[in-house]
Amino acid sequence: MNWILKSLILLALCAVVFGAAAWFGYQILIVPKQIPPQELVEGKPAPPADPSLPEFEKAMSIKAARQPVEAREALERFMANYPFSTKLGEARKALGAVNSDIFFSAIPAPEKTRYEVHSGDSLDRIKKKLKITPELLMRCNNLDDPRRLRVGQVLMVSPADFSVSIDRKAHTVTLINGKKFFKEYTAANWNAPAVKKGMERVAIPAKVAKKEAWYNGAPVAFGSKEYAESARWVELTVKGYTLYTEGGQKPGSGIGMNPEDMEEISTLVDKGAPVVIR
Repeated sequence: MNWILKSLILLALCAVVFGAAAWFGYQILIVPKQIPPQELVEGKPAPPADPSLPEFEKAMSIKAARQPVEAREALERFMANYPFSTKLGEARKALGAVNSDIFFSAIPAPEKTRYEVHSGDSLDRIKKKLKITPELLMRCNNLDDPRRLRVGQVLMVSPADFSVSIDRKAHTVTLINGKKFFKEYTAANWNAPAVKKGMERVAIPAKVAKKEAWYNGAPVAFGSKEYAESARWVELTVKGYTLYTEGGQKPGSGIGMNPEDMEEISTLVDKGAPVVIR
């Protein structure tokens, strides 16, 4: 009888050992295959929601309501409060569009100077008073002919203290007005000098050396009938980084911009404007 008892105990132990092994094998090998792939995906913790979304949507709704000055304030506040938002790129693009709309129109804004044309005023005299280029004065006020200024006419002028930041990695050109972001432009063709190894993070200071306009391969002056259709250049004191209109007269090397963007950049920046190439 002793041996029968021992046999039964041995059989019980085997059942426990092999049963446990079978159970663990089932849990490891069989159960995961029975779980639908969709449930595995849904079982993962969802990424945290971007806390900046409500404020971004609010700013964009103000822009959609055609309240440019209020939209500008909302977008600037959003960018300051949420510098790492997933919507930062969209906010910069929207703010650039709003800034252009305000600057190049008669939209009232707190920073604008109101000037009433007096008897004897000319475009040259007004530009000296307001410290603004004739081209910028005309475009901001939708003037086609400077000789058609009339007494009592009201001109609106925004402060124009532009500097330029060129990003060699992102291939973008950003304008800063005063100390505030104005607009970011993406290059259409990047043909600037390659960055030397070890110099990727070294900023290169420069200035706007001169501005030129080209029509049919020849330079033209502001005020000429060809100027409106000309290809613009903004040459810098650092060689190889000339900003130019893509599809027009092309320098040896530089940064090609879409015609509309290049016309805007050329109008806004003036000779001597500071530039940093990052």
